[in-house]
Amino acid sequence: MALKQSLHALGTIPMPIPSGPGLVAVRSTYTLTADLAANDIIEMGLLPANCVPVDLILDNDDLDSGTTATVSVGLLTSNKGDLTGALWLTDSTALRSAATGTRADALGLHSMSRVAATGTDRSYGLKITADTNATSGTVGLTLIYRNA
Repeated sequence: MALKQSLHALGTIPMPIPSGPGLVAVRSTYTLTADLAANDIIEMGLLPANCVPVDLILDNDDLDSGTTATVSVGLLTSNKGDLTGALWLTDSTALRSAATGTRADALGLHSMSRVAATGTDRSYGLKITADTNATSGTVGLTLIYRNA
C-alpha cells in the first residue's frame, strides 16, 4: 500500500471554505506514472471543518490497460491508511477506461448526506480496491460541499 497525495491534500493549494449557505466545488487531480496497485490510497484533499459533503464527480484517464481495476471513494482514516465509514463510491470500474463524470452511487449519495460536521478538517480520497495493470494518466475528483 502506498499513499499518494494531490496538491490539495499536501496543502500546496488550499481548500476553499464556504462563506455562506452556497455550495463549493473543488477539483483535485493526481497524475500517476504507472505506479498504481491494490490498496493504494490517493488522498485528494481535505473536507474543511464544519463542512459536509454533498456530491462528487470522478474523472480519469484510462488507468488500467486490463479489466481489473476498481476504486472506492470516501473519507480516510486518521492515519490515511484506509477509507472509513460509509463509502461515497464503491468498487467503481471507472479507471478501466477514460471516464468523464462518474458520480457518487445511490448508496454513496445517501451516506454523504449522513456525514456529520466536525470541528476539524478530514481527509478524503480514493482507494484502489482491486489490482490494476497500471498505465500513466491523471485522476480527478471534484468534491462538492457546504457549511453544515
